[in-house]
Amino acid sequence: MNCQVRKAYPLVVIFAFLIVLLLACRSVTISIDNNAPAPASIPHAQQIGFDFTEQVPSSPKGDTSARRHLFLHEYSMPSNGFVTGVIYLNDNDKAIETFDLLILRPNDDGWQVIYRMNLSDDIPPAQTGTTVINLPSAWAVQKGDIFAHWQDNPNGAIPLNIDDESVDGFSVGQYGFQSSEVEIGQQIGIDRFNGHRDYFINVIFSTNP
Repeated sequence: MNCQVRKAYPLVVIFAFLIVLLLACRSVTISIDNNAPAPASIPHAQQIGFDFTEQVPSSPKGDTSARRHLFLHEYSMPSNGFVTGVIYLNDNDKAIETFDLLILRPNDDGWQVIYRMNLSDDIPPAQTGTTVINLPSAWAVQKGDIFAHWQDNPNGAIPLNIDDESVDGFSVGQYGFQSSEVEIGQQIGIDRFNGHRDYFINVIFSTNP
């Protein structure tokens, strides 16, 4: 009888040790899960373009003679992502003006038009503050894409700093673009753009739509 007890006792000790070990492993697993980093898919939005925060434009009425001009805003998309909207400073005149927003993709010969949308400035006209327009659907963009605007009207909707009064000077323009020349798929040559301006307009970029 004593012999049987001595044989069983080590088995009880081993069984108890295994239970304690399993509980300890389970505790470690839960701790790791609780300390896992947040998912990387949380959207992060930012404005791409001239930082006009607390800036006062030298030309608050916008362009006064820019019919059929194409203006390139050479602020590159920081990564692949999505353009979800546009924000701009309201000009201080009472006219309603329209312009076309474009996304251009660089290539060996200049840029290709990837997206185009016609927009109207503030309706009814506002002479202060900003306008934010959310696109009907997000535009997928690639790292290095830039945005541009084209206008058929002589007077522009976007306040700006012109040439010597510019801060960044990353916006350049060229005259003589017909509407058909800025359609999606058209090629924009790199030559003959000039000027150094700041337009008070940004696109809203996000890593998620």
